[in-house]
Amino acid sequence: MAEEQSKKYEMIYDMGSGLIIAKVPLDKVKEQDINARIMKNEMQDQLTANIKNRGQLESLPFFCLVENQIEIISGHHRVKSARAAGMKEIIAILDVSGLTRSKIAAKQLAHNAISGFDDDSTLREIVKMIDDVDDMIESFISKDILEEPLEEYDKMASPAIEFDFKTVVFSFLPHQIKDLDALIKNLETAAPEIIGVATYEQCKEFTETLSKYQKFSDIRNVGAAIHSMVQSVNEKMDNVGYDENEEWTYLAKLFGSNAIPGEAANVIQQAIKKAEKKGTITSKNRWQLIEFLCADYLSGK
Repeated sequence: MAEEQSKKYEMIYDMGSGLIIAKVPLDKVKEQDINARIMKNEMQDQLTANIKNRGQLESLPFFCLVENQIEIISGHHRVKSARAAGMKEIIAILDVSGLTRSKIAAKQLAHNAISGFDDDSTLREIVKMIDDVDDMIESFISKDILEEPLEEYDKMASPAIEFDFKTVVFSFLPHQIKDLDALIKNLETAAPEIIGVATYEQCKEFTETLSKYQKFSDIRNVGAAIHSMVQSVNEKMDNVGYDENEEWTYLAKLFGSNAIPGEAANVIQQAIKKAEKKGTITSKNRWQLIEFLCADYLSGK
């Protein structure tokens, strides 16, 4: 071996046919520009932890020497984790036979086919680098990667609309379902246009409100918190004497605002207290005082 090459690795054993087992400094190893092998972050972290605990790799990566540069054929994630674990050099199988770029791509695909899974788009990019039939056979790439499936063209030819959505599933205990059914029945009567579709912002507002309500009521169980919210809404409707058989509307819709001046509010509160004391109205139908006053006004009394 030339002196320059010997600086890049230390041969341990000559396997023949251009293959050797060598000790290779990690700072001399170059990754391929594209690699179809994918590994989840948690798997990569676990691999790093395993290497750090063991102090070495448990399986040898496969490198090649190309134009005095050591490149990875198989073992990108092992090299990445070895570096993350603080290793400076590793033992690897090194091909010094002088592989072509086509042969390297074929071997890269063949080694990747042993285990794991590939990103198809990246896989096709690597396949384009193979210019020899024997290399293609060696890569062990299936026909569906070499040819674009007709279904892909059908998808491109047909217009499609994608929605960003969230699916929320709630489970309720039997005694909570009864209260939920009562609320849904009231909502359906009041707003028959509801079709069960809401914007993402509304979903976000709901989850944030639910979280705040859990803290406010000190209820940690989500189902119990929703049940409590349902009870609060039903209680609010009961307090105003809501009757699902009648048509209801909001006062804000009549007056154009939810707020009135403080002095006016004081007068109205005094009138409500007096009417309740006389039994003209109750706490569940305070709104009826407005109806009585308006009826008297219309009659000229």
